[in-house]
Amino acid sequence: MAKFILVLFTCLMLPALAGASWASEIAFMSGKVILIDPGHGGFDPGTVRKGIYEKQINLEVAKKLKQTLEETGAKVTLTRTGDYNLAVVGLHGKEAHRYDLKKRLDLVDKNKAVLLVSLHVNAFGMSNCRGSEVFYYPDKPGSKELAEYIMDELRQIPGTPPKRSVKSNDYFILRNSGVPAVLVETGYLSNPADRDNLVNQDYQKKLAEKISFGIVKYLAVNAACL
Repeated sequence: MAKFILVLFTCLMLPALAGASWASEIAFMSGKVILIDPGHGGFDPGTVRKGIYEKQINLEVAKKLKQTLEETGAKVTLTRTGDYNLAVVGLHGKEAHRYDLKKRLDLVDKNKAVLLVSLHVNAFGMSNCRGSEVFYYPDKPGSKELAEYIMDELRQIPGTPPKRSVKSNDYFILRNSGVPAVLVETGYLSNPADRDNLVNQDYQKKLAEKISFGIVKYLAVNAACL
């Protein structure tokens, strides 16, 4: 019952607090370390469409998400803060990609993070697919719950199918994370409407806001366990 009351209060208060300083309002967030992973970077651009690079969108949304979460009193670490990745010089292909992911995961333990959110952008052969998606690894406790809270928020953004549910996947970064982890695909670069939105600063802020709301709701329910 106490958890229900806490999350209900949080859900009611979040819209009113958006854009304000949350630190004095959401005490359970104070000091919580959250690791945000802007996918790709450097020689690895991720998805590219019409001269738009996934790696840059991931970083822009991550920076806005960091700012939004820090207003709650949380501590936020980014796995990268510029256009680079964590692979060492001399590695190539899959070897470089795997090394990069392992170094990102090392930051979970190094920073004593309570959860991990990896940001990406999707693409598909057909241009009709659009909207955000959230993935989790099924054998990682807490991850599906975190994914559902975030998806509940992202579903409110116009263009995201209202019945879209979270999806399980065996992504390396989700399977090997020592804490609850999700991968958020913020939209489809292959869809013209999504593509226009994803390079829009206001839309990026909306994505960051919705993802942060989902994280706060998850932590409101699980604060005593973290």
